[in-house]
Amino acid sequence: MKRLAGTALVAAALLALPLATQSDFVLTILVFAFLQGMLAVSFNLVFGYAGQLSMFHAAAFGIAAYATHLFGKHLGVGYWGGVVLAAALVAAISVVVGAICFRFRLREFYFAVVTLAFSEMARLTVLNWNSMTNGSLGINLQERPIDGTLAWYYVALGALAITLVVCWRLVHSWMGRAFVAIRLNDELGDTLGINVFRYKLVAFTAGSIMAAFAGSLYAYFLGSLEPGLLSIDTSLGIIAMVLLGGRRAVAAPVLGALVLTALPHLIHFSAEIRSLVYGAILIFSILVMPQGIYGAAAQLIRRHA
Repeated sequence: MKRLAGTALVAAALLALPLATQSDFVLTILVFAFLQGMLAVSFNLVFGYAGQLSMFHAAAFGIAAYATHLFGKHLGVGYWGGVVLAAALVAAISVVVGAICFRFRLREFYFAVVTLAFSEMARLTVLNWNSMTNGSLGINLQERPIDGTLAWYYVALGALAITLVVCWRLVHSWMGRAFVAIRLNDELGDTLGINVFRYKLVAFTAGSIMAAFAGSLYAYFLGSLEPGLLSIDTSLGIIAMVLLGGRRAVAAPVLGALVLTALPHLIHFSAEIRSLVYGAILIFSILVMPQGIYGAAAQLIRRHA
């Protein structure tokens, strides 16, 4: 009951927040944070709960961003139709990539390396397919499917809420229990009758689909497409959000996304110094707060309760 009341209070505060600020700057940061939060929460489904360190998440994010534009341009579908088609494309690619990785029983380091290879293949395709993607120059998106920062705020907040509900339902179902069993010991899970291949593939594909929706929204709010959306830097940024926010609660990665999205706007350092700051934050969180901000806060509350 306390958790439900706390969730309702946070939701009410976020819904009312635009009434308390007239700053487009603040709302813009929050929109980016919500969209990055979608990415981090969906990645945590694969990483934190199913125990698979996937480096393909950034590729799902970027492929969907490009596909949404290309479907609209070449097939004449509207923006939201393009979003659905892009998510379907990412789902199909994810099933193929996941089936290859899990059929060969790739785990831990090997799984991360192979999914990184697939991600790099996608990035290089986008980078070199000049006739479709404009290569390294990227694409400026003239179409604005949603007008105004305030409208984007509520769309991004709603998309994040849907992502959280879907992940929460998955994690707190029999499927979620199978994910946890696989994370702890997939060989033991196999002997207990859990179809390890199937559940790993479900977690991988579901996470990628949610990343696809985040990518389609993110690109059009940003107003541009470029190959860096699929880069290893994006993958490392997603991992950083999850480690900083925490892995053992569905909503915890949102805290990491909020901190790492707002920090560059609050601290005006060069890119090199900013990378050092990020690295220091991650080292601190891993050594001092291995459960992330959420876990450390929960432990502190329990200690003083």
